[in-house]
Amino acid sequence: MHGVPRRYPNLKIILSHAGGFLPYAAHRITAALVAETGRGFEEILEDLGSFWFDTALSGSPSALPSLLAFARPDRVLFGTDWPFAPEVAVAHFTGEYDRYPGLDPAGHHAIDRDNARALFARPA
Repeated sequence: MHGVPRRYPNLKIILSHAGGFLPYAAHRITAALVAETGRGFEEILEDLGSFWFDTALSGSPSALPSLLAFARPDRVLFGTDWPFAPEVAVAHFTGEYDRYPGLDPAGHHAIDRDNARALFARPA
């Protein structure tokens, strides 16, 4: 609402569980914020897309399409929610993610490793 991601471009915010409702409702939220703040639609949508998202308990065939359609591909990180979630839930959602046909091997590799390496890179 107040443009924090734009004002603090080095701030890294990871939204767990595929960002919850955000990817699904991002355009609706953006429209409301345009009406409330007078900021531009694309600017707000870009700010919302600047977050990082993990796949914890979100590897399902209904959650992944919304996440991957909304999030920048380099902003999606593998997550499980272990040890807080039961092992059976972690195994189920990780298996769904592993079998998701909308990701090729390069996409899986980026989410599984490369995106996190870029996020947590240390300056030389």
